[in-house]
Amino acid sequence: MSEVLELQSAAACANCAAPLNGKYCSACGQKIAPHNPTLTYFLHELAHELLHFDGKIFRSVRLLVTRPGFLTNEILAGRRASYVSPIRLYLVFSILAFALGAARLAELNVEYTPSPGETVDPQVQVEMEQIATAASAAVSEWLPRAMFVLVPLFAALVMLVRRSSGLNYPQHLYFALHVQAFHFLLRAFDSAVVALDAARSVQTATYLLTTVGSIAYFFAAFRNVYGTTLWGTLWRCGMVVAIYFVALIAAVASIAFPLVFGSGGGTP
Repeated sequence: MSEVLELQSAAACANCAAPLNGKYCSACGQKIAPHNPTLTYFLHELAHELLHFDGKIFRSVRLLVTRPGFLTNEILAGRRASYVSPIRLYLVFSILAFALGAARLAELNVEYTPSPGETVDPQVQVEMEQIATAASAAVSEWLPRAMFVLVPLFAALVMLVRRSSGLNYPQHLYFALHVQAFHFLLRAFDSAVVALDAARSVQTATYLLTTVGSIAYFFAAFRNVYGTTLWGTLWRCGMVVAIYFVALIAAVASIAFPLVFGSGGGTP
């Protein structure tokens, strides 16, 4: 009861001293809270924040997966508060995907099997282990950074093929983040199937399905956000995918070559 009276009697925000009218300060956004909260109040706030945050996560992920382009359209319409931000979705699923991918590489054992009668130089095994370590570093450390840098390129390509949409670059960037977040969600699923040591046929089928699914999702999201015809969607998305794929290969090559070939550069 004392907490209710304390909240009702507060005339100014404790953070910025602006006049109060409601549960939140209209100037800085801080929520009005008692200076001396009870344990009951603390537990109530904790439960509210956890359930509210989880609700946003589940709702955002569900809509991201089941309704391509919906979250982007919601942001473009100014409806943001009910959903997790695009950058957070991207970061969560990219970290998950690369963590699972790095775990797969960490389990690799590089061994050289000599031919009958062949004398094996111990340095060969050492160099191959160095290459494996360098490849793992490329995937776990540098590739996520390269992919993050390529998101603005992806958005720029979308903007290029949809110049007449009336949207500015940051709005195209929201779209790119949502599409890339879904892509990483599928990549995480693919890595999880491998980590569970599924049959080789299942792993191959999963990889093909997730790859096709990622491209199909991009097509569907593009059409739902930009309102293009089927043919217009196909040629625009095809151009974006082709150019982005070349840029991705170039980025991977620029990362892998120095790490892999430089790993044994000091051997005599």
